[in-house]
Amino acid sequence: MPPNLEPHHDLKSLMNEALELRNVNHEKLAQLTGISERYIWAIQNIEVDKLPPLPYVRGYLKKIAEALHLNHDEIWDLYKKELAHKTSGKFDRLPENRFAIRQLSHTKIVWTGLGILLALYLALNAGRLIGKPDLVVTYPQSPMLTSVTSPVTLTGSLDQSDKLTINGTEVFVNADNTFQENYPLQPGLNTITFTAARFLGRQTSVTRQILYVPQAVPAKP
Repeated sequence: MPPNLEPHHDLKSLMNEALELRNVNHEKLAQLTGISERYIWAIQNIEVDKLPPLPYVRGYLKKIAEALHLNHDEIWDLYKKELAHKTSGKFDRLPENRFAIRQLSHTKIVWTGLGILLALYLALNAGRLIGKPDLVVTYPQSPMLTSVTSPVTLTGSLDQSDKLTINGTEVFVNADNTFQENYPLQPGLNTITFTAARFLGRQTSVTRQILYVPQAVPAKP
């Protein structure tokens, strides 16, 4: 925790104070970190249903901590503590949990049923498991383009069950099989490789190039 910030008990107030102290808004923070602005809002408000799995969130918090000069371990602990409060405590249905022992006699039946369902799933979805991923990149759509701004938002579609990486970094695919990722450009030619991998199957790769030409800042009179 930087010395000019007071200790906090919740992530929201800590981020608000850090943003104000650094004179940064959520839009600017999204540009600095390459994280979608909607994810930043969801992280700050612990809106779990709007966020990707926990490993992605931890990576996002690390980028936010670096941009705002915060202690990553501390904001990660705050996030986990608030997440635990939302998913337990008064929401824990203790009366049902106390009687869970009654279900032990049905364990064998349950596992047998799950085994049958799994076999049916594998039979009906063999193509989705061992086939070639159908990766569509909607931006950039052309093999090469020029941009005067950075970052750019990479978008496309892919079956959510497939794994997507962009230049080796794993990217979250939404429930509607779409993805979007803010990508910071370096001046000059940027080569961006999208790679989709299917479980037990093959890979699909798409390469795009973006020539980044930053606009010159006009000299003050």
